[in-house]
Amino acid sequence: MPEKHNKILSSKNWAPHTHQALNAVIAAYGNQNSSFDPADPPYVVFDFDNTSAIMDIEDTLMLYMLLHLDYRLTPDQFHAILTDGLENVGATEATLLDKTNPLATIGNIADDIKSAYAWLYDNYEGFLQGGTLSLEEAKKTSYYEEFAAKIRLFYTVINGDFKRKAGYPWMTYLFAQRTSEDLRQLAYQSISYWLQYGKFERVTLTSPAELPSKAGVIVSHYDTGLAFPTELKELYHVLKANDIVVYVISASPVDVVQVAATHPDFGYGLDNEHVIGMYYNKDENGLIQPCMEPGKNITKGPGKTAVITEQLMPKHNEKQPLILFGDSTGDYDMMVELQDAKLCVLFNRYMNDDTQKLAREAFRTIEDANPRIVLQGRDENKGSLRPSEKTILLGTQEEVLIHEA
Repeated sequence: MPEKHNKILSSKNWAPHTHQALNAVIAAYGNQNSSFDPADPPYVVFDFDNTSAIMDIEDTLMLYMLLHLDYRLTPDQFHAILTDGLENVGATEATLLDKTNPLATIGNIADDIKSAYAWLYDNYEGFLQGGTLSLEEAKKTSYYEEFAAKIRLFYTVINGDFKRKAGYPWMTYLFAQRTSEDLRQLAYQSISYWLQYGKFERVTLTSPAELPSKAGVIVSHYDTGLAFPTELKELYHVLKANDIVVYVISASPVDVVQVAATHPDFGYGLDNEHVIGMYYNKDENGLIQPCMEPGKNITKGPGKTAVITEQLMPKHNEKQPLILFGDSTGDYDMMVELQDAKLCVLFNRYMNDDTQKLAREAFRTIEDANPRIVLQGRDENKGSLRPSEKTILLGTQEEVLIHEA
């Protein structure tokens, strides 16, 4: 017998105004309404990272791989993936990954990463190259400290500040040389690991001064933890109980986000056909290649809007989504361009980007009975939503709402 779910969203840790707005739209357009047409149901679109989840499943997967030295790449392949598609990697200020260090160019840090990785590749038993060190022994070496600090800086800055040519690798192509099934298993292991980890904190990494290198000492950091809030999983099921179709469009790799949103252990209850992410090329043996699949949209910013208009709207009589859910500038375009959406839910990360325009609009309309945009706060130290529009950022105790213009 199919599992039954409530048709009304419980309040839990939702901001009251956000909770009220969600239930109002669900009641007005779901199957509780007498005019509901089961042949033409409405649909909603969720982002996944930092929207459906707290923290980022791609970022935490990259960390899981780092902490477990779980790569399938030779040192030459690793270096090529770091640098392909990036222009002017030499000693110029525009290519500094650390603006305080004139040696911290993309080229120098990529070379340092390759050197440290090559030593680990030869000496860690998990790479099957004749090395004898256990994982814990390898992680105690200066070569691992060098590799960890610099790969983390590279990932953080390249993903945030540098543009690649269309179709070239980005950092998640460190998944190269795996099959989709391999990547799905790795994603399941990573998600399970971080959901059970239980600590949300910032960890600092420092490369060793005693190891010869081109870039010198580098300091970087990562944030631990991952949470799949009960409120979001319940919302997915409430929407489906009201015969409202649920889609996820994520900038994470498609195999990774499909595991998160469809695996029964994680509770969202979607199927693969309703989960869209980044797609990559594969070779004749089914191994992931370091390039995007031609013709596929980049699933953030205008690309996310294009997925909705080109793939989802034709399935739904050219109707726009009923509700849009997001957290960052990658979701801003769809919330602005798709004006037929009855509600936009912005998860408040207090980011100084275009999302603050939406946050200010949500604040201006916080007393409206039928707002178009609402805010949802969260506590990043606990990995939970808060019954408020205000957020508490990781490592702080202060409530924050919006950046001033």
